[in-house]
Amino acid sequence: MAFDFFSLLNPINVLDIAIVAIFIYKLIDMIKETRAVQLLKGILLLVVFTVISEMLGLTTVNWLLEQTQTVLILAIPIVFQPELRRALERLGNSTFWNPGSGINSSQKEVDYIIEQLMSFLVNSSKENKGVLLAIQGEEGLGEYAATGIRIDGHLSSQLLSNIFIVNTPLHDGAVIIDNTTIVAASCYLPLSENKNINKALGTRHRAGIGLSEVTDAVVCIVSEETGAMSIAKNGHLYWNLNETKLRKKLSEELRPREQKTFIQKWREEYVDKRKK
Repeated sequence: MAFDFFSLLNPINVLDIAIVAIFIYKLIDMIKETRAVQLLKGILLLVVFTVISEMLGLTTVNWLLEQTQTVLILAIPIVFQPELRRALERLGNSTFWNPGSGINSSQKEVDYIIEQLMSFLVNSSKENKGVLLAIQGEEGLGEYAATGIRIDGHLSSQLLSNIFIVNTPLHDGAVIIDNTTIVAASCYLPLSENKNINKALGTRHRAGIGLSEVTDAVVCIVSEETGAMSIAKNGHLYWNLNETKLRKKLSEELRPREQKTFIQKWREEYVDKRKK
């Protein structure tokens, strides 16, 4: 009896495959450019070595590899707690199935935000004034805002300058911004544990990178020692930007959010790859 492939293409099977494909796509999208990518590579290598050792009859090696995998499965939730937490937060976020980019503001508000930030950051750089501020993206920063002093003030370069006056109660810690509102000041941010960060960078930069590793916030940093302006995003530090590059980076990251389905996003990424 010949195998009838088309008999499998009923609506239930198609739906089943589509759900699995969407889940895998979203999983890859969430873990790319994170430590979890290296974890997956390590797991795949262990699985390959385990299969090879079993085929070659290496009983002891095979047993050790199987035990290692068991321990690894138990250790993953502990070692990768920040990544798992972020994944669950994104799963519960209304934008999970309809991801956007940028911030939830109009173009006019974005232009205003960029102008206020540029004015403040450039002046702070000239004065070697230490600055750490985070602009909220899709993911809320309420838990970090709760560690500081509530402001709820309208965003302006003048208000930011007053907050970051040296030796005042609010100048230490980070400022959190949501659209055109300065939500809180003197906030504590999680420090990055990335050992590859340049040792010359201090706590301010490590905190900015740390927040960008666990949220989608855009973090602006000005070094108190050198006046260098930097931006942290998705765990990456764009360091020592001049005024032109800083404005360009802010424009890229703070553009009004465009709502796209995963199919639209996949199509754009596929077209970009074909062009390359």
